[in-house]
Amino acid sequence: MPLFQVRLAFFLAFFAGLLQTGFSELVAGKPENTPQSEKSSRPDPKSLSKHVFTLAAPEMEGRGTPAGKQKAVDYLIEQFESLGLAPLFPDGQFIQEIPGPRAAGGRPTVVGRNLGAWLPGADPVLREEFVIISAHYDHLGIRDGQIYHGADDNAGSVAMMLETARIFAEAQNRPRRSLVFLSCDLEENLLWGSRWFVAHPPWPLAQVKLFVTAELIGRTLGDLPLPAVFVMGGEHSPGLRQLVDDAPCSSKLQVRHLGADLVGTRSDYGPFRGERVPFLFFSGGEHRDYHRPTDTAEKLDYDRVAHITEVVCGVCRTVADVDQPPRWNDAPEHTLDEVRTLEEITGLLLKLDDRARLAGKGRLSDSQRFTVSNVHQRTRQMLERKELDPAERPWLVRAAQLLLLTVF
Repeated sequence: MPLFQVRLAFFLAFFAGLLQTGFSELVAGKPENTPQSEKSSRPDPKSLSKHVFTLAAPEMEGRGTPAGKQKAVDYLIEQFESLGLAPLFPDGQFIQEIPGPRAAGGRPTVVGRNLGAWLPGADPVLREEFVIISAHYDHLGIRDGQIYHGADDNAGSVAMMLETARIFAEAQNRPRRSLVFLSCDLEENLLWGSRWFVAHPPWPLAQVKLFVTAELIGRTLGDLPLPAVFVMGGEHSPGLRQLVDDAPCSSKLQVRHLGADLVGTRSDYGPFRGERVPFLFFSGGEHRDYHRPTDTAEKLDYDRVAHITEVVCGVCRTVADVDQPPRWNDAPEHTLDEVRTLEEITGLLLKLDDRARLAGKGRLSDSQRFTVSNVHQRTRQMLERKELDPAERPWLVRAAQLLLLTVF
């Protein structure tokens, strides 16, 4: 065959290949139908924002009225179904009803509804073990004619749970253990929803290898310029803190470990801790809009929520895949990192107050400054000694809780 015919045949074959594979795909360097799991395997701030603006919208009525709660329930179930998650509760139900006192004539009543879905694990044996990712969806409703929107408490953490569910549901490789996505009701009422779940679980609680929950992750403690998320619970499970530290984490986020005793039982991890289930509690801490009508969606930092979601995904993936999951230890292990965190927070408060006083308006009252100064001085002394005396733990607990009650 003449040379020009060879070249012509080659060109025609190449052109036909372009038509078959799609010229635009070759130009772009990758197919247009890239699997969704490759496109969005990381938390998406826009997706998180959408969930929060929906759940904290005025029509949700603060997720505390019957009508508002029903809309939140419908939204969460819709999200579970869209991700192809299986219902968690018996008879193919996403809802676990929480009974109340019997009405007249002995008629049963329902005071709340927990919501749950799950993603079966890939391992035929380990799929009977569970990692729970949780965030309560209820809030304070309408009080004195004002809507308590509950954006940071706790729509932001519900968004984290939903985004974590999306990432795992769309992943090409499922974890070995099963993942559960649980949103409890009545957290604002003495943790009644999680108490009911723990008392009536779908399977023995011994099969739960880790419980993860979160609150107030869209803003920082007291709105301080401290890009930290506090993680509690690792003190009861050797190696769990290291798993958190090893998880993917943005350089814009600092992970700070604290003992849960420093803040008390402040979220749905309480009932699980009581049953000796390994747990992690992620929180940014309280701020000026906590439990106020002004806790609204536009005030959250959605990049921050995405960074925290990434850490949660990393920890849950690891625990769901490892041969030996975390185990409970009755004797908590505390480190100087907790002291260092309190020293840094109080030091930052004093520095900001000094600047404000120079401008003619202090950030702290005199009594608050006295408390903060006392805690700062003593924690510095503990750090200088480079040791944590167990006898000082009760003081550290009282100091942390006093700061929460009087300063934040």
